[in-house]
Amino acid sequence: MEILAVLLVIAVVVSMAAPVFRAVRYDIKNSQAKKAAKSMAEAMRSYYQISRGLGIKMGCFNPSTDTSVIMAESSECESPAADGIPYQNANLLDSARSNISQLFACGYLSYKDFASLPYEFCTCSLTGGYSSKCDIPEATSTNKPFVVVRGKDGAGDKYTKSDYYIYVDRAMQTYDTED
Repeated sequence: MEILAVLLVIAVVVSMAAPVFRAVRYDIKNSQAKKAAKSMAEAMRSYYQISRGLGIKMGCFNPSTDTSVIMAESSECESPAADGIPYQNANLLDSARSNISQLFACGYLSYKDFASLPYEFCTCSLTGGYSSKCDIPEATSTNKPFVVVRGKDGAGDKYTKSDYYIYVDRAMQTYDTED
């Protein structure tokens, strides 16, 4: 009977602690997503400067499902300044040199920072144009985001709500609508 009582107490404690551990795990993933969003915005800015004006195409990817983006090989890297001239050709924005995967292939970002994150990362244009995924209430004409991140399945209930997102603005500040 004493062993049963001890097992019952342990079961009660574990059942009360499990949701707390799950919430902590989701908060850790969310912190990692904030860091990854900031890294992505910094990488986009560096790529833009090194290429002398070639931005990364607007687009979104989920590291959990779109592994080809984050697992791009260094052999796939097309130097952002390959032609040595400033970006002037609108067709270049449609080339492989402006894909999100170039940030990973050319070493601006590491797949390790994104690999296990259940979030959708969206790049927003630095050179004009805009995606509906980048349309957030806080965005103004002078404060448009570089990167917007939204939770997907596995991010936790709090982070998958439609009004939840993380974004990095042009001043390289990271914001979280939960804060």
